[in-house]
Amino acid sequence: MNGAVWMGVDAALLDRAGELKQALVEFAEHPQYGRAFTDLVARHVDRSTVLDERQVMTLTDHFVLQHRLRNGRTVLEQFLAAHRELSQQEREMVLNLVDDLTYEVYSNMGPSVFRQMPNRSFLITRLVPIGDTWMISGPAEVYRTDQRDVVLQAAANVAMGFPEAVYRNPDKLARAWDMQREDRQRFLRFFGTDLLVVPGDQVRPRMEEFHAFCHDQIERTQPKVAPHIPAPMAELPAEIVDSESVALIYDEDDGLGFYADFDLAEAAFADPDLIRRRRYRETVLAYLDDDTVEPMVLRRLAERDPAKATIVFRKLLKRPSFDWARHGEDLLRTSKVAYFDRPRRPRFSPISERLVPYVDGG
Repeated sequence: MNGAVWMGVDAALLDRAGELKQALVEFAEHPQYGRAFTDLVARHVDRSTVLDERQVMTLTDHFVLQHRLRNGRTVLEQFLAAHRELSQQEREMVLNLVDDLTYEVYSNMGPSVFRQMPNRSFLITRLVPIGDTWMISGPAEVYRTDQRDVVLQAAANVAMGFPEAVYRNPDKLARAWDMQREDRQRFLRFFGTDLLVVPGDQVRPRMEEFHAFCHDQIERTQPKVAPHIPAPMAELPAEIVDSESVALIYDEDDGLGFYADFDLAEAAFADPDLIRRRRYRETVLAYLDDDTVEPMVLRRLAERDPAKATIVFRKLLKRPSFDWARHGEDLLRTSKVAYFDRPRRPRFSPISERLVPYVDGG
């Protein structure tokens, strides 16, 4: 980092950055996020612990910017989705990214801030983009060179828990796509298909088998990396485990996803008359309205027989003139606005070699 006293940076941009930060904080304080924040605190803080102001700020920042809610999105992502009027520059102002790039950093608190940071020391803080430069925002913690392990562990946790933090670096983004393609090929070799349907209680066992296969494959080509491959998911949502059937779809663009009640949706597209029955109708409607179900799932079902897909949506939407070939894509774009508003991202987070030993906790 190249530190300097803040000067010559557009004051209007600085003011706007502060306004956006305040708006984001107020958005996060909405009652709908209260339970999620309380649960986060309970998991990370002992009841007998009294947090100081710095710790509260750090925990709040983590909740807003990195913590994944039940729908898989962060508070920050929901804030941006709710404020589509923000310009690209404004959107970048509220994105805090970690990406192995070099930053030119300024401070509006005077040069003494940087004197506290010895050469080759480590700094954990948040940066706010101001034009093409960056400014320190919020609490800053300086770590000595001999505290390297602590810092690298924290960096590995961020990289694995918040992949979006890596993608500002174009080389890492390209590598992430390569990693996803390689993993998808392993999925195809193991299962023989990119779409597998199993009972909900079999999802975890099958994924553990796949993980073991991946570990064996990687160990042959990258023996130093294999010991640090993260374990498969600790738990699955109840709606997946309790479902009679779950589709495991490994899409080339959207990555690996799990889709509950797939047998009902699949049956409805095979026999459109089933849409008259409530379970089938509600399942297809949920697939259409749920932001966590990517458009490709409905495309795959519809492309098996576009004529039947046309009938399904005519009955479902009560639109007798609907035609999948002519109206299908527009329907997906209007029903899944948040999906199309987000840039396409892989589901992998490539990390530096120096962080690999810290991925599983060191």
